[in-house]
Amino acid sequence: MRYILILMCSFALQNAWAELTLTILDQDNMPVQDAVVIVANSSVVTPDTVAIMDQIDESFVPRVLVVQKGQSVAFPNSDDIRHHVYSFSKPKVFEIKLYKGTEIDPILFDKPGLIVLGCNIHDDMIGYIIVADNTFAVKTDKEGKARLPVKQGDTVSVWSERMLDGVSATLDLEITDDSQQTVALELLPPIEPMGSMYSGFGKSKWSK
Repeated sequence: MRYILILMCSFALQNAWAELTLTILDQDNMPVQDAVVIVANSSVVTPDTVAIMDQIDESFVPRVLVVQKGQSVAFPNSDDIRHHVYSFSKPKVFEIKLYKGTEIDPILFDKPGLIVLGCNIHDDMIGYIIVADNTFAVKTDKEGKARLPVKQGDTVSVWSERMLDGVSATLDLEITDDSQQTVALELLPPIEPMGSMYSGFGKSKWSK
């Protein structure tokens, strides 16, 4: 009897939570790196660590950064040249002048949404900060893969700067497997480091 109860409990736990590998490809069957997958109805505590958005070789590094609401981000400048970083995005409008060796206080991101970063000095610099609303959010790796705490029937939202409807658009996906799932999306061509080409905005789930 005890053995049966243990099996029943184990089965219940497996159905309550599972880890799935989601692979995102584009229409050419190529992996989509730096897509952000957000798990609906999940709960994540805001980390007490400061995230980093650096400037290296006239680029934001990483190009896409995922943080939680209430988390701060530091903007060190690892280049030997001046940068002037700004955001006009509704969740966080700010402007900071960066110089090599100058300490800049971290910026608090207290509202969820998409933050598009630019540089007033280098027009082709672009970066993104996704501020999750204390829900599980993760980027896909070079193989287009992300490991998610989901089970069959759950819904996730996917963001990519290559979305056809604009950089602020998201797509809802239903999880149809309990271990691995592959989806192919119709996307814009792979992004080259020319951010000004993708400044348009489409329908968005980020705005509240």
